Amino acid sequence: MGYILGINELLHDTSAVLLKDGKVVGAIEEERLSGEKHALGLCLMGKPPSYSVDWCLGYFGLDESQIDAVAVSFDVNTLTMMKMLYNVITEAIQKMSVKNAFKQKSKNDPGMNIIPGSTYGFFVRRRAYFSELRRRFKEVVFVKHHLAHAASAYYCSAFDRANIFVTDGVGDESPTSLYYGRDGELIPIKQFHPHQSLGTLYRTVSQVCGFVYFDAGKTMGLSAYGTPRPELGEYLRVYPYSYSIDFKPLRKLWKFARDDGQPIAGIHKDIAATLQERLEAAGMEMTKLLHAKTGCRNLCLGGGVSLNCVMNSALLNSEFVDDIFIQPAAMDMGAALGAAVWVAHLKGESRPDAMEDVFLGPEYSNDEIKTVLDATPGIEFRHYERIEQPVAKLLADNKTVGWFQGRMEFGPRALGSRSILASPIEPYMKDRVNDIKGRERWRPLAPAILEERMPDWFLNPYPSPFMTLNFQFKNGVKQRVPSVVHADGSARVQSVPKNSRAKRYRRLIEEFEKLTGVPMLLNTSFNERGVPIVCAPKHAVASFVNTALDFLAIGDFLVSKKRE
Repeated sequence: MGYILGINELLHDTSAVLLKDGKVVGAIEEERLSGEKHALGLCLMGKPPSYSVDWCLGYFGLDESQIDAVAVSFDVNTLTMMKMLYNVITEAIQKMSVKNAFKQKSKNDPGMNIIPGSTYGFFVRRRAYFSELRRRFKEVVFVKHHLAHAASAYYCSAFDRANIFVTDGVGDESPTSLYYGRDGELIPIKQFHPHQSLGTLYRTVSQVCGFVYFDAGKTMGLSAYGTPRPELGEYLRVYPYSYSIDFKPLRKLWKFARDDGQPIAGIHKDIAATLQERLEAAGMEMTKLLHAKTGCRNLCLGGGVSLNCVMNSALLNSEFVDDIFIQPAAMDMGAALGAAVWVAHLKGESRPDAMEDVFLGPEYSNDEIKTVLDATPGIEFRHYERIEQPVAKLLADNKTVGWFQGRMEFGPRALGSRSILASPIEPYMKDRVNDIKGRERWRPLAPAILEERMPDWFLNPYPSPFMTLNFQFKNGVKQRVPSVVHADGSARVQSVPKNSRAKRYRRLIEEFEKLTGVPMLLNTSFNERGVPIVCAPKHAVASFVNTALDFLAIGDFLVSKKRE
């Protein structure tokens, strides 16, 4: 077949993905190139992923005539979909709003502006964009949104047979979809009504806790500080093999709505804990239903809600699941990947290799890096062939390091190419790193551990290369790494296998273990608050200069700030 280009252009986290002969060779989110975090698509009065498409072509030296098909991750039947979106969101807002509080909080939150100011203008712009795609490329194929998510989860897994659970905020037809993957085919099992959106519910309750549309992950983190209370969770009822959402009970929660800058109270912690417990209960019933229908014990997860690592671990540890694969680019950026692999499947291409890493973005040479360093005042740098050794020593001495190596990650997690790293041993390091990033101090930070060491540190260990699973520390060891232990004794873990393509990252952790006896590092994404993860050397150097990071390890160069 040749090349297939996948595009996500409609809602948020717009992106482009390139397949060659069915294999994923390149992928990037628009935000990494445009600088607009969660880059908004056409439906949210944003733009299509032009930079991402241009990168996919340019990086691999292709012109448009060499692309055999373009796969778009939303159904072309926009009118029906937009009517559905409008009805669902409007009704939900009307049911739960009190004194127009929700509308007021949503006014300045672009992610909540689901319905564009000019629906007619949106149709005109989207029609023009599709006309442009058809003019530039040989074939344009439209793939339903949840089918794309399901394809990204199943075809990128190692399973021939697997249950597939897709859930997010909004799809073409359903916010929750269940499939069965069998011998390369996707078989629909069940779809839920658009009103039954677990993603929309989670984001709505997150607003009560004071977090904006794209910050639902903060609610998951906050839940560890609270206690579930049944009277706070009446909005989500769970039944055998099903669930039901009623937005009306949210009225009683809205009186507790927290504005930015206000302190987090005990009630907000309990609201978050209750929401998390209800989500896990609904997810468990979906998993039970799939198991009852198919008898299969492999589970694939896709859609934005499957970034909830606490729910994921509960499903993995249930009696219905033996093995799990969570698409690391689970949000809408991954729908571009799913659309592309689905079209490749339709055209008879071989299935992609099982996804073992996400290093699919740009890479920069030492010459390109040195050009940026030479042009930057106020810094000094040295060249090292094995930069892991001096960096491990700095980390053992409680210095913070920006880490910029190899091809950039695809998806929301920094997994060893664009990271801020620190020692997990000193308790104050959590506050220091959160301060560097402009994050709230109560928020947890993740450990990256040598995969073979997981049984020594965590209960019920399981490979977690994409930081999509949560584990409880064993008694007697969590005291050794307090800066990566959350309030409930857990951690969202990245396991780094021996065969990792992030070879320097793996060697760095090994060197740190030699110095300290601890086989893990504190790892968080290399970015400042409100800004995408750094992509190019200029972004990394600028972030290093602008923050309190102690050192920058970029390519073969170790960079420090000149003393005044």
